[in-house]
Amino acid sequence: MNRFLSTLLSLFALLGSTMAFVPPSRTAMPATTTALPTTSAIHFPPALQRQRKSMAPVQTMSLFGLGAPELAIILIAAAFLLGPSKLAELGKDAGKIAGELKEVPKEFQKGLSEGEAEAAAMRSAAAPAEILEKKEDK
Repeated sequence: MNRFLSTLLSLFALLGSTMAFVPPSRTAMPATTTALPTTSAIHFPPALQRQRKSMAPVQTMSLFGLGAPELAIILIAAAFLLGPSKLAELGKDAGKIAGELKEVPKEFQKGLSEGEAEAAAMRSAAAPAEILEKKEDK
């Protein structure tokens, strides 16, 4: 059990920055003291006005505000919970789904060409009827 915990801790250290789990420091934020409230102070409480400066030049949060390290930890925990047999089964299912998704554009193009052919046939069938109507009107 001790070896498992040490492995898990080293995995956490390798996969993600520990700064992602530390709350923002209040001393690092500039203190703003104004005599008159600004327009943003009226609408938002002071705790929401302060924003933490990001360490990275670009913030790269993706799925539900989770970054790559958090998603990797979730996936590893899911792999431990499911086990190898269930993971193999899920991999096969994912492969089948990917194969079916490759067929979607082909089926779409096929349906589109069939629709165009039907529209052309309807136009060609409607054209002689219009000619007959014009002749009858004269």
